[in-house]
Amino acid sequence: MATTQQSSAAPIFMGEFCHAIDGKSRITIPSAWRHEDEAEFFLRPSSDGQCLKVMPLAEMERIRAAVAQLPGPQRMHVLRELGAGTRQARLDKAGRLVLPEDFCRSLQLAGDVTLAGALESFEVWNVQAWHAVRAKTESVAGAHLAEFGV
Repeated sequence: MATTQQSSAAPIFMGEFCHAIDGKSRITIPSAWRHEDEAEFFLRPSSDGQCLKVMPLAEMERIRAAVAQLPGPQRMHVLRELGAGTRQARLDKAGRLVLPEDFCRSLQLAGDVTLAGALESFEVWNVQAWHAVRAKTESVAGAHLAEFGV
């Protein structure tokens, strides 16, 4: 069901997977999403608080560059929020990430979860929350995707 393009410098995350979080808060990342040069990820709750956003270094660098363009006081507040609210994690040799327990609690991530590709990043969802938002996502995105010829 899922594919990925690994020829560019930054990985592209596509597809939807159901994986389980184990008793040590670890989740196996789909092999199609693993890139030998990308073992470090940055995790934070999404801005709407519905899922865990997982970003590779290239995406975090893009965000940092955008934040650098903000005026001084705004930049400091955003940098502080990113710094305090984001966690770094590295894939282990088995291709797993350890998810912060406080993020798992607040986002109700336990047992089976859905990993959803978002091209530059991917998201970890509570299965019920994913099903609830999926129909709206398809509806809203559908009109825009048609504009792109997709």
